[in-house]
Amino acid sequence: MFARLTALVGSGNSLPFEVTGEPSLIWGSWTHTSGKWKADGSAVSVFRVASSNPSDPKLAAARNGTKRLRTLRHPNVLIFKETLELEEKGEQAIYLITEAIVPLAEFLESTTLTGTDRQEYLTMGFHALVAAVSFLNIDCSLIHGNICSGAIAVTPTLDWKLCGMDLLTEHAQVGPASPLAAAAWLVASQYKPGEVGRGEWEAVRAAPPWAVDAWGLGCLMQELYSGHALERLEDLRRTDVIPPSLVQWYQKLLSSTPARRLSPARLVESGVLRTSLVQLMAFLENLALKDSQEKDAFFKRLPSLLPSVPTPVAQRKLLPLLAGALEYGGAPHAALGTLLTIGETLPPEEQAARVVPIIAKLFAASDRNIRRGLLENIGAYGASLPEALVEEQIFSHVATGFTDGNPYLRELTLKSMVILGPKLSQKTLNQVLLKHLAKLQVDEEPSIRANTTVLLGTLATHLSEATCRKVLLNAFTRALRDGFPPARAAGLRAIIATAKFHSPEDAATRILPAIGPLCIDPVAEVRASALDCLEHFSAVLKAYQQDLTARAEASTATGGGPTASSSGAGSATAGGGRMTSLGWAASSLGLARAGAASPVPTAAGGSGQVGGPAAGGSGQVGGPAAGGSGSGAGARAAPAGPMPSERPRSSAAPPSPPDTSASARSQQPLVADEGWDEDDADGLAEHEEELAARRRLASASLRPAPRAPVQAKPRGPPSHVAAPAPSSGDDWFDQPAAGAAPRPRAALAPRRAAGTAAAAPRRSGAGGGMKLGVSKLASDAKPADFDEW
Repeated sequence: MFARLTALVGSGNSLPFEVTGEPSLIWGSWTHTSGKWKADGSAVSVFRVASSNPSDPKLAAARNGTKRLRTLRHPNVLIFKETLELEEKGEQAIYLITEAIVPLAEFLESTTLTGTDRQEYLTMGFHALVAAVSFLNIDCSLIHGNICSGAIAVTPTLDWKLCGMDLLTEHAQVGPASPLAAAAWLVASQYKPGEVGRGEWEAVRAAPPWAVDAWGLGCLMQELYSGHALERLEDLRRTDVIPPSLVQWYQKLLSSTPARRLSPARLVESGVLRTSLVQLMAFLENLALKDSQEKDAFFKRLPSLLPSVPTPVAQRKLLPLLAGALEYGGAPHAALGTLLTIGETLPPEEQAARVVPIIAKLFAASDRNIRRGLLENIGAYGASLPEALVEEQIFSHVATGFTDGNPYLRELTLKSMVILGPKLSQKTLNQVLLKHLAKLQVDEEPSIRANTTVLLGTLATHLSEATCRKVLLNAFTRALRDGFPPARAAGLRAIIATAKFHSPEDAATRILPAIGPLCIDPVAEVRASALDCLEHFSAVLKAYQQDLTARAEASTATGGGPTASSSGAGSATAGGGRMTSLGWAASSLGLARAGAASPVPTAAGGSGQVGGPAAGGSGQVGGPAAGGSGSGAGARAAPAGPMPSERPRSSAAPPSPPDTSASARSQQPLVADEGWDEDDADGLAEHEEELAARRRLASASLRPAPRAPVQAKPRGPPSHVAAPAPSSGDDWFDQPAAGAAPRPRAALAPRRAAGTAAAAPRRSGAGGGMKLGVSKLASDAKPADFDEW
């Protein structure tokens, strides 16, 4: 016995394989070790026999075995790869390289199969061996002569393969000089039938070709079901270890008369070995021969059959069969669910090595049903997908679902981004994914629009801060005007969940004006979310005001003037307490359609001014109430009657009000022409008009000129005007709001308040101090809808 093959052959550079394991005796004079084939790096098994005597009978038997194995091809016969014969350190050595296997005895000692699962597996393996022996005896008219547990190997997929062909002899050539007789000493006496043990070769030729190997199958059955190797001939009398259904067949295999022994073919045809596990595997192995109806019926039943399959068999044999059938189009998409169910039973590292490569190939398949199955079950394997694999191979195929004509596939693709999105690079997120989401937010399906908002809020932590400031509020405020109530509620929850990205200025000028009308929404869920959002950002502004006051007091105490900070440092991040996670707004398509969609409420009447004068008071900020006089000598009471700002702008009839019914709003998605790109990359830059407005507001020397009243635009298009067609959806980054000029940040107060103030300008006192510049600012800014971005 040698320590390692490399010690015998030196560096081993001339051999086409590398030895990777320790050798062990497998049968007769052969030793077995694991190795790696140099040509492609695949795993192989290396068998070796050596002798210092070139005419040693064991070398002659080994040559016969390798020659026979080279010419045999059967699914249950060991696959031959290469054979070498060379001289090593004074010995003649023969190498046989085959597919990777382990000896059956070694596998049965290490397996975790017990009870019924073990018996099911043994029956499946024995059925495969009987089929191989039948092939040799009947189809090839050959006698193996060495059927025992030592002549069986197990592959990584748990298939049993027949090996040990050293005694293989043609039935018609059996005689004293045949390999069956010359190498009979290699077989233990308990495995030899009577005629072979006595050397009656004429009787062997006169008997059927299967007579010798039928005896060997009986010995093998005793070894399998008793759990230990056959040690003496008397052990064959034990029938209590044989399954009752096989006892009569076991006795026929061991008949003392060669002519009466059971044929292996009859044993296969009897069906006694065709258990449910055997039938399942046989169907998958012959899947290419089945028609579509048989395939559909089988794979519909497969999930119910899976619990009866032993776990190691499902993981190592059934899983590769299903993967191959799906990859090459032999199996319908229903097989995917079973494959993923088996994958869930694997450890994470084994799942990544065996299941993930299969999934990557299936995503590239053109069958939409397979992609649907992958997306429906992505929670089972998504965590095991490497980031590089998602970025380079999977996402490009998944992204085709964003524009799929089937709404269900679009929704599945959207929901899959919860798992796949965090694995993408910033470039892919910004340049590809967000553009797809912008289109989905104006999708015709309400649930897709709502869930797009939920997804964007969930992915916010994986986006850069500049992208968040540029995109989030634009997207969420768009959702607040959706006619689908769950979409509005999702927008409100998303605003709170991403509060850390919104500055106090955003809260005051964009968030609070947008959520105010929703506080009286007809849907209770929307009202509750709006009030929570209002309460949260009111607290943010209070904290910000206290911070500014503290800074001003500190500056005054040190001798400096009061200062005001315009930074967003005061933004509170406590929104997670109110909403720690975002759930899908609608579980699936169609489920949320039963509830009637409600319109976003608008102010019904009223001047719309913020902080305006009370009960006929002056238009000044902080002016007297109820007709009282203002501060300073020039103050006078406001005239009775309607204010100039309340008179109509012209005699033309006002436009008809929009149709705000629930049915009208829920049937139309939001148009995409409002854009998500009013700010620069950091979300903080002001437009030139806004800077000019601030300079005019700071000027104290100009008296504001009266202006015509500004009539508030309706919240939506009139009922007789068709809504504009949705844009491409890429306007989050590339386009401003359609038909609307950029609005100065200082002019974000309601327009009607500005019009009221313009109708009754006041000086602050006799000294001619600060004059109100709101009317001048409003006259320069182009009238725009209150809800425009």
